[in-house]
Amino acid sequence: LDEYTNLHPNIKFNIKVIPYGEYANTLKVLSDADMAPDIYQIYSPWGVSYVKDGILDKPEEDIVDDVKKNYISTSGVTIDGQIWGIPTEINDFVLLYNKDIFRKAGLVDVNGNIIYPKTWQEFLNTAVKLTKKDTKDNITQYGVAFANEDWQVVDPFLSLLYSNGGKYLSSDMSKSLFNSKEGIEVLTAELELFKRGATNTNGNFFDFGKGNVAMVIAPPWVKASSQSNFGDRFEKVVGVAPIPIFKNQATSGYSWFMGVMNKSQYKKEAWDFLRWFALEVQPETNTTRYGDLLAYTIGSIPSRRIDFESHKEVLGDFFTNQYVESMKNAFYEPNVLNSSKIKSILMKEILSAWSEEKTAEKALNDAASKIDKILENNNK
Repeated sequence: LDEYTNLHPNIKFNIKVIPYGEYANTLKVLSDADMAPDIYQIYSPWGVSYVKDGILDKPEEDIVDDVKKNYISTSGVTIDGQIWGIPTEINDFVLLYNKDIFRKAGLVDVNGNIIYPKTWQEFLNTAVKLTKKDTKDNITQYGVAFANEDWQVVDPFLSLLYSNGGKYLSSDMSKSLFNSKEGIEVLTAELELFKRGATNTNGNFFDFGKGNVAMVIAPPWVKASSQSNFGDRFEKVVGVAPIPIFKNQATSGYSWFMGVMNKSQYKKEAWDFLRWFALEVQPETNTTRYGDLLAYTIGSIPSRRIDFESHKEVLGDFFTNQYVESMKNAFYEPNVLNSSKIKSILMKEILSAWSEEKTAEKALNDAASKIDKILENNNK
């Protein structure tokens, strides 16, 4: 930003960070109150509601042409056949494991290589083996831990659902499909982790960085925090592998995009900044400025093709390379109206099963019943 203001001294930036959990609704509230920010960055499925509510500005033709030409995928930024902004990142989920914990438990082969789980049954058995408890039966070391947020409840479930041959929603977005036989099998299998004591709802995904969680299913942006937590031992401690399979290799994927708010008072200036920040290729690096930020600082995978190709050193390191490889088996979230409500409902019902309030079948059927009503209203 300093670089840009040096070039354009008349431009001033006022930046506000909105927590992820509040973000889905905040932009509409601000827009309705005529307090809309100039530039947004949103999780792609939220865009459907924003387009319907008329709060996003349509990009100019040169930006649309650039996006069509230069990005790995435009599906996340395309709503009703129209490109609404600039794709930023494409991410998926893989398995992270603590090598120290595996070594101490003897999970190494004759050559000293870590034996990490490749199938769901191996994952379950490994998580149980690596769990430690105190004399009061409290878990002191988790075999696996999650967090009570949708990306830690729904996305791992969907990854396993796809691996088991199941589907999330119908292709026309009119019906839930996650409560199929395949979905019930997956959630039932997840419940075994809880029944056999390898985890509980008090587990904290972020404790992986404290060294007392053996495995987590994680997106790539946790790279920065893991580097900070483990310091110069980062590569020695953190192992990265594909998510263990049911039937086939699969993972859940998602994307974000950025653009300008419809009620921005400075649309031209905002789009000009995004052209410089996200589209302009720096001749000395053959990358964009935003691509550099994603690759080097945030730890996410840039979706602009030239950034994807020119950041091979970072994207090919021991950590991020597995995310790149897993993209070949990723099923990306659909852009569906009321996606936040849909994901929240599914999360709450999965949590009800994890907490032993409902069976896997009842939890998924209850979620499907509620979500199908939303999908029905979406299509009216």
